[in-house]
Amino acid sequence: MSKPLPLVHLQLLRPLIAGLRASGVDPEPVLESVGLTQSAVDQEGSSVHVMVMHHFLQNCADAANDPTFCATIGSQLDPTGWPMVRDAFERATTLGDFLNIYVAQAYKYASSTTSYVEVRGGLARFGETRRFEPLIEPAQNDGFMIGLKMAILERVLGEIKEPERVLLVLSDPTVLPKSLTRFQALRGNNMGCRIQFPSEWLSLPASENRVETAFLGTERHTHQDAFLTSIRQQLKQQIGNGGLSANKAAELLHLSPRKLARQLSKLGTSISKELLNAKMEHAKETLLRSDRSIEDVATSLGYSDPSNFTRAFAKLVNATPSEFRTQRRKKPDEY
Repeated sequence: MSKPLPLVHLQLLRPLIAGLRASGVDPEPVLESVGLTQSAVDQEGSSVHVMVMHHFLQNCADAANDPTFCATIGSQLDPTGWPMVRDAFERATTLGDFLNIYVAQAYKYASSTTSYVEVRGGLARFGETRRFEPLIEPAQNDGFMIGLKMAILERVLGEIKEPERVLLVLSDPTVLPKSLTRFQALRGNNMGCRIQFPSEWLSLPASENRVETAFLGTERHTHQDAFLTSIRQQLKQQIGNGGLSANKAAELLHLSPRKLARQLSKLGTSISKELLNAKMEHAKETLLRSDRSIEDVATSLGYSDPSNFTRAFAKLVNATPSEFRTQRRKKPDEY
């Protein structure tokens, strides 16, 4: 059985986009920095490779010039707007019930981590473990998730009157905002974050304070649709950084070349086709939006001979790169 691609629903970006706007930051350039658009985020059920999510969260904090931005957004969210949280609130009578229901539902919205609740003697842990080694420091992702998990706990239990009994473990505690500094924080590793608290709290009754909020949307694409969408997003982000081989693409996607080829074959495509399409889409955008030479564009896409690039482009687009640039700049609304 093939290893599932680590995906995250794009709907999880919405509160961060709203937070950027509230901070006076235009979210469009931040989305574009990871190859996304607002329309992609608005499409219900669409997913993206988790590394795109990691880059986006880091870029949000950079754009806002605030290292605590993502954790602040997470801690300020009304968690009852999240489908798995709403389901847990409707069914749970205790904190333990709530967390078990949440964990059983969380995999539907992110296949990149495994959520868990565990009890060891007098301590309970509520957290998530990554299924892969992240390529960048996941500080902002951990901050956002810790903020959200604390918002969940405080909604279930009400105000936490013994904050000294709560321990937050994440890759970089310095991303936590002041609102969370009343809890103890400890630096962990890059493979997940967790909240530790007394196991006796698991038997406490769930709060009846349930605020009605709009659902984020539960319609989802099939796994195959999400798989192909994620691959295309990842290739789009990386394709302009020189030659991208099938083996390198598989490495980026945390799959073996053989497994990637097999999965794509089931979808009626191949990595060579997807790489070529990504190259040509990148070339078209670059030709229209910059004055870079044809040779420069060819080199950026890994072509050692510009004539090979020109032939491939003309075959797919029915125009040479120069013709395409001239024609479409005369009629920009057609692209």
